[in-house]
Amino acid sequence: MIYKFSITSFLLAALLVASSNAFAQKSSGKRSGRGQGVGRGEGKGRGAGHDQPDEAPEEPAVATAAVTSSVNVTLATRAGKISVRGWDRNELRAESKEAGAAIELRKSGDPNDASPSSRVEILVSGKPDKENRDEAACYADADVTLDVPRGATIILKTEDGDIDVEGVGEAHIDTTGGRIDLRGVSKATEARSVGGDVTLEDSSGRAQLGSIGGVVGVRGLRPLDPSDSIKITTVSGDILLDQVGLARVEANTISGVIKMVGPLARGGTYAFTSTIGDITLVLATDASFKLVSKVSEGGEIITDFPLKYKGSASRFTLLHAGRLVGDYGSGDATINLISFSGTVRLRKK
Repeated sequence: MIYKFSITSFLLAALLVASSNAFAQKSSGKRSGRGQGVGRGEGKGRGAGHDQPDEAPEEPAVATAAVTSSVNVTLATRAGKISVRGWDRNELRAESKEAGAAIELRKSGDPNDASPSSRVEILVSGKPDKENRDEAACYADADVTLDVPRGATIILKTEDGDIDVEGVGEAHIDTTGGRIDLRGVSKATEARSVGGDVTLEDSSGRAQLGSIGGVVGVRGLRPLDPSDSIKITTVSGDILLDQVGLARVEANTISGVIKMVGPLARGGTYAFTSTIGDITLVLATDASFKLVSKVSEGGEIITDFPLKYKGSASRFTLLHAGRLVGDYGSGDATINLISFSGTVRLRKK
């Protein structure tokens, strides 16, 4: 019985092994077929993706010209930011990254003359064809960057855009709805904005600044000539002066604050007027000046300096609704302050 059972078990085991091998071969064939199908599908998907071409980025519009060290540069746009930087080259470089922009440098004199130009007009257009460029040049909506010689005189105008200038000889700027920032102007500055702030920093020479609805700020302005002066006018904006070394300073505002911080120039004259706003001067303790100050009814005059009063004014440091005339020190500088409905203050620094 034992022997018979062994033969039977052997035969059954052989049958089971044969069946398993057949099943494994059949199953292996099916898995191979599915694998090939998936592989072909993925291959087609990847191939279709590589057929898409990439778009090349558009190159910026650039124009250059050889110019003199004191070249006169003019640019007018309708909108967009204008940035100007002075550099140590007798070359003018204009660039715009706006799509479709075109730049033309129009030199004065003979266009075929290869000598450095002393006057260049920059035309920026959104239409690249010359047929329509002149018509649209002064009305382009484009950001423009200029590199100019440090002694250049720049004349910029835009209807709706900010203007940023650094390191030039003279700057004459006009914008209707933007901000004006100027730094390192060495000879003269003239800047006006209808709806934006105007700042002038670390510069020298005469200046005339104005804004209808913005703040005018001046910091670190040095005289280039003893006759240099600065005049600032705003309608509804503050006037802030810090370390202004010119001998003639005039500031007028209708509804803004006037504040000046820093030393007085020997023999200088300072005339500040505010219709609806305070006037504050923060001066060194060793300042020397002659003061004429006026306020209307309801105004105040406050001074930290022990003035030598003249006329009928009392010796109180607080004076209501009146006029204060007096000297401090030897009276080297002359200060005239008028506020119709604000407070006039002289503070020691």
